[in-house]
Amino acid sequence: MEKKESFFSTNLFKVIAFGALAVILFVFDIVSKWAVQNALKVEGESVCLIPNFLYVTLHHNTGAAFSLGAGSTGARVINIIISIVMSAVFIGYYVITAKKSTTYIKVILSLLMAGAVGNLIDRCFYFDNTVGFNGVIDWIQFYLGGGPEASKNVVNPFATFNLADAYLVIGCILFFIYLILDSIKSSQAKKAEEGQVAVVSSDPSLHKEEGEKDE
Repeated sequence: MEKKESFFSTNLFKVIAFGALAVILFVFDIVSKWAVQNALKVEGESVCLIPNFLYVTLHHNTGAAFSLGAGSTGARVINIIISIVMSAVFIGYYVITAKKSTTYIKVILSLLMAGAVGNLIDRCFYFDNTVGFNGVIDWIQFYLGGGPEASKNVVNPFATFNLADAYLVIGCILFFIYLILDSIKSSQAKKAEEGQVAVVSSDPSLHKEEGEKDE
């Protein structure tokens, strides 16, 4: 008698589960942004979590990720278009490949979807005349060169970012790791296959059998 497959082990459950993970990550991003916005309110206001290392600092970014870029209208429109394309690509790829992709790839796509859509919402809807401020809410700030009192350099402070930015970076890092491991695996498989062919072609018994057949 065949054992009936549990719904929790089916591909459909996995598709729903990792889709829900993307939604949960997205909600965490939005809620964290508004919590900081309501708590601090003033641009540049900061709260220390770990002295000279980690701070919560309110920053409104009209440029690209990690507070990069200027605040021109044209630049923001370009960033909105990029965010829309990224969100559509990640969501579309997830829907198309969800039943075939591995758990590892599903985790990556969940991170990328949540990150892309999280910043897209900010770029599309957060303007001075709608919510009272302009741009993406960034709030995570690291000081890697000695803290606020130390001299300013490229890592002090590190660019202010948010959870959506973190999702995108982690997702990209995991994807590059996947590409590297997949490349190594493919290379090893190819070498193993070539080794088998070499062993077979050099086996004298096989050549003898072939000669006997010819006779």
